[in-house]
Amino acid sequence: MERLTKPQILCALEALATALPAGPQTELWVVGGAALVLLYEARETTRDVDAFTLEPAGSGELRAAAGSVAALLGLPRDWLNDGVKGYVQGFAPGEVLMSGPRLVVRTLAAHQLLAMKLSAWRDDLDVADARLLLSRISGDRASVWGQVEPHLVPGRELKAQYAFEDLWEADRGPA
Repeated sequence: MERLTKPQILCALEALATALPAGPQTELWVVGGAALVLLYEARETTRDVDAFTLEPAGSGELRAAAGSVAALLGLPRDWLNDGVKGYVQGFAPGEVLMSGPRLVVRTLAAHQLLAMKLSAWRDDLDVADARLLLSRISGDRASVWGQVEPHLVPGRELKAQYAFEDLWEADRGPA
């Protein structure tokens, strides 16, 4: 599958805004690799755009519009997907990535994105993403952990804590 660059993601999101029917503005929350590409240019590409909406009533329209964008731009049908919903615990709003009359695209705060990466902790890409996110959060070990901990996926807290400890020591030294 083709990987998406920042310009391609932005183009797809603009096309998505155009494809949405007129009506109330849709809020789309972009997380994961796409958020890191858009916010921090953490890397050049991502496989897909992990995103969700808090408005279940509009999710059918959003899926239909995303399908139209996929066909229009030659993207995989699942270029925009909400498979990440299981990693969203609590809610800490972050920056607005783009805004228009039909669509506003937002992300979560860096500490919640870090909690998601620590909860997943699958590969070197998660480690690199987590390292970048940690660099964006100020404070001592206890205060940063205090921001992250409420957003960990239930059942993955211990894994995330070990990952955090390893990451902290590698980047900022022992306590």
